[in-house]
Amino acid sequence: MNKTNQIKTHFDLKIIVFFIVIFIVSCGLLAFKINEKAVCTVKEFKVDAPSFRTGELITFSDDSKNSYEWRWYFGDGTKISYRSKVAHAFSKPGKYTVKLLVNNNCTVEQTITITAKNDVLDAALFPKFKSPKIVYQGDIVKFSDSTAHAKSWEWRFGDSQKIDALEKNPSYVYKTPGEKKVSLVVNGDIKYVKYASIVVLPAKKEQKDLVKERLERRGSARGDAVKEYFDKLPDAPKRSPEIANIDEEKFKKMLLGVSADQLSYENLTRYFCEDNLPLVQLKGGKSMSLKALDESVRNRGINVKKVTLQRDKDNCVTVILLNYKYKTIF
Repeated sequence: MNKTNQIKTHFDLKIIVFFIVIFIVSCGLLAFKINEKAVCTVKEFKVDAPSFRTGELITFSDDSKNSYEWRWYFGDGTKISYRSKVAHAFSKPGKYTVKLLVNNNCTVEQTITITAKNDVLDAALFPKFKSPKIVYQGDIVKFSDSTAHAKSWEWRFGDSQKIDALEKNPSYVYKTPGEKKVSLVVNGDIKYVKYASIVVLPAKKEQKDLVKERLERRGSARGDAVKEYFDKLPDAPKRSPEIANIDEEKFKKMLLGVSADQLSYENLTRYFCEDNLPLVQLKGGKSMSLKALDESVRNRGINVKKVTLQRDKDNCVTVILLNYKYKTIF
């Protein structure tokens, strides 16, 4: 009898306490949810900025009562912000819908328009160069720069987007006719780029000298041995006007331009004698042609440590002593 009463008393007390706790917790959660919905009174948020342009900070804030949790969505793919007051900058112009989620159940939106930022440029910093208006295909075209503050030059002559020359007063030969846009950047400042247009006309056609042709035909008929001898002699080696301007420092910059795929092999060879391109001698004793060097470093980052150029009596570079290494992430 006593044993039965003890078991019943123990069982009843546990069950009662358990249900009382569950009831109290449920009532608390229900009251919290009802109260949370009741305080959803946020209708708008504040937007503060001197101007709405790309790259400039805009302040967004919410100071409504009973707010304790915020989520900001800026509509430009950036991360969510979780504070009552945040600053954000848009990188591109356009219309953006900014959303704010308060207490995880109140949502408000505003649409703002972002315009492009117009940089104020100093006209005195633009390059000043001279170039002809009309040239002929195959002729040597000369350019000259008179920019007072220039220390380095990047010329593009309109045949491609690559850098064609790095010196102050370069020369260039157009191989195709048409309208070309020449550009110059000095000191590496791409904001201050100067443009000029050149019309390249088809190569001039040589007028026939009828008297000369008759004499040549007569001489050929007689089998003029002297004329045949001179006709078989090879043409004199071609000398580009740029070969006198190449030095160690300039070749180093040109090689870096090749490694960045900004200077073509054709424009690189213009600084060397066409009939006698130099041999490249590397630090470890390995030798290679200029073409092989171009293929080896193109599209690969390099650090050039030392360059030495050896010339012959005609001022042609015959040997390039070169020490460089490839860049790595370590």
